[in-house]
Amino acid sequence: MKNFVRRSLLLFAATGAALILAGAGHVMNGPTRSVSMNTMNNPANGTTGSGAGKTANGLHMHSSVTSSMTSSATPGVMTRPATSVISRPSVTSVTLSPYAEELARTINFDRQVLVIVKQESHERIQRMVGYDEDGYQIIVPGIAVSVPEDSSDSILAALRHKLAPLNYMAFVVEMNAGPKIDKIGVLKGTDQYEILRVMHTDGDEYDISNQDVVDRLREWEKISSFDIIGADYDWVEIEFRKLPKDLKSFVEEVYDFSPDAVDEGPGTVDGLVREISKTHRLFLLWD
Repeated sequence: MKNFVRRSLLLFAATGAALILAGAGHVMNGPTRSVSMNTMNNPANGTTGSGAGKTANGLHMHSSVTSSMTSSATPGVMTRPATSVISRPSVTSVTLSPYAEELARTINFDRQVLVIVKQESHERIQRMVGYDEDGYQIIVPGIAVSVPEDSSDSILAALRHKLAPLNYMAFVVEMNAGPKIDKIGVLKGTDQYEILRVMHTDGDEYDISNQDVVDRLREWEKISSFDIIGADYDWVEIEFRKLPKDLKSFVEEVYDFSPDAVDEGPGTVDGLVREISKTHRLFLLWD
């Protein structure tokens, strides 16, 4: 009887131990599967599917997330949105030399004027030179810049367009300043006849004074508006906004005042009429 009870107790203990062990195994295996499934399917980890997150240490998961961020999107793989890159417009800045900065202060020029000249010409800014009544060069309150001859017209047009609203005048101050080089000058103000005074333009060979040149152009401007676009000590160039009504009579008057405008130009009065009609420009010369 005792043996039967002992065997029964041993059997019961063994059965209980087996049940306990089986339960423990079930408890241990459950969370493992749960973690594995959560790792595989949790969108917060950046991946889904059966091939991802099979280890609990996260190393494989990190590799998968990195891959999803750097590779193109594929079906069944969640990817993080690409980081947007803002493209900023490039800004072209102009740096004035210490000499140019000091020059602007010395002649009381708006610094922005020098910046515009530098932007359009890409050349070194210089002090402008004019002439006195005896024909000697003098320093004048203006700036100048040397430009390629074949770009002179376009640069001058751009400068005149940008500087006129600021009350500055741009004009060709010297032709053939070097091999295929012209020079453009800038003066402060709106009185275009100041250009002729600063350059002291005259026809000394024909006993025509600087004041004679100024007075004659003022008379012509009353019948036909124009801009002075260039001047030196012995020449001046104008560009008509409106041509004279009787262009032939006007050119004959030009010939009397500046014979070289015809003789060293087109050669005839009719030739100068055709040239002005085409270019809307007049080049007066006393050589």
